[in-house]
Amino acid sequence: MPSNRTRRAGALGVAAVALLGALTACGDDADSGSADPADASTSADATTDLGGDAALAAADWFAGQLEDGLLVNEEYSTADYGGTVDAIYSFEEVGADADDVTAMTDAVLAAGKEYVAPGKDIWAGNAGKLVSLAVDHDADPTDLDGFDALGTLEDRVDESGRTSDKSSYGDFANSLGQAWAVRGLDAAGSTERDAALDFLLLQQCSDGYFRQDFSPAKAKDQSCDTGKGEPSVDATALAVVLLSDLAEPTADLTGALERASAYLVQEQAEDGSLIGSAELPANANSTGLAARALLVAGEDEAAANAAAWVYAHQLPDGCDGDLAAAAGAIGYDDAALTLAGTDGITAKTSYQWRLATAQALPALATTPEGTEPAACPAG
Repeated sequence: MPSNRTRRAGALGVAAVALLGALTACGDDADSGSADPADASTSADATTDLGGDAALAAADWFAGQLEDGLLVNEEYSTADYGGTVDAIYSFEEVGADADDVTAMTDAVLAAGKEYVAPGKDIWAGNAGKLVSLAVDHDADPTDLDGFDALGTLEDRVDESGRTSDKSSYGDFANSLGQAWAVRGLDAAGSTERDAALDFLLLQQCSDGYFRQDFSPAKAKDQSCDTGKGEPSVDATALAVVLLSDLAEPTADLTGALERASAYLVQEQAEDGSLIGSAELPANANSTGLAARALLVAGEDEAAANAAAWVYAHQLPDGCDGDLAAAAGAIGYDDAALTLAGTDGITAKTSYQWRLATAQALPALATTPEGTEPAACPAG
């Protein structure tokens, strides 16, 4: 069941799809963003009947893909705990089946150590995400079947507030994981929160965006402008949705979120879409996350336009062949829809569809009435 803590602003997840192979090999999904508990003030009034039905259709399809309560990458036969967390919060936000939420939550919390600290590795962003999930679902983040997720997270925050991974594969910590670390530390009332937040705010450039990658650990200046950070819609949007209701917000934080929201409005294309970074196409993960951030920021029209783009990438009812049972699924981008029209959703492509659906489905709730659904992909 959801926590009785104050509900926090919603967030969709983010996936750097180009890195999926590497992240799977490393066992680290901290580069994925995620969804967060719904805030009635940011979602209830904006939800349309069309959007609500579309969001529930997406949740229904995704629930049918779960294996023992977990999102699974069939191609590599690996469980994605972070993606499952995204789905948990997405389901709660749109009022999907509570039994599915319980099954997913129990599965992730029971595998907390495997998710955050498998073997000798420790993934800081995963720890932040797990601590958030535990606190928001009334579990003790210091004792998840004997695993101290909060202590593990705090140990990965250095004096400057920067988080880091500990792994023979390397340190993949970045602004996405840092945002989740701040979120988890804040939820747990940790004294490490302020330092982690200060470091995250250093990742915002003067143009308003947050960069995804940190400067080298030994660099004297860890700020975005000095480090010539590349713009990241994903990192910017995630910062907005995860930081918008932190306890005891400062003027610096408020100003940072206003600049970040303005950047997202500026970057939105005429068709409502956004791209995660220069290396990625317009996609459901980035556009869905931005829709949530824009809604939180009070940019309702921009949020609705983004939702309509996501809706145009959702499989409708009535498709033929292999897609007949896939109504509600959200395609990552135009290419995913085209490929599904010829090959259906295969073991190789199913994970991308599942992840996009888990992370983007809450954005559908604000789809404007009268928006035309996508056509069935042509074979």
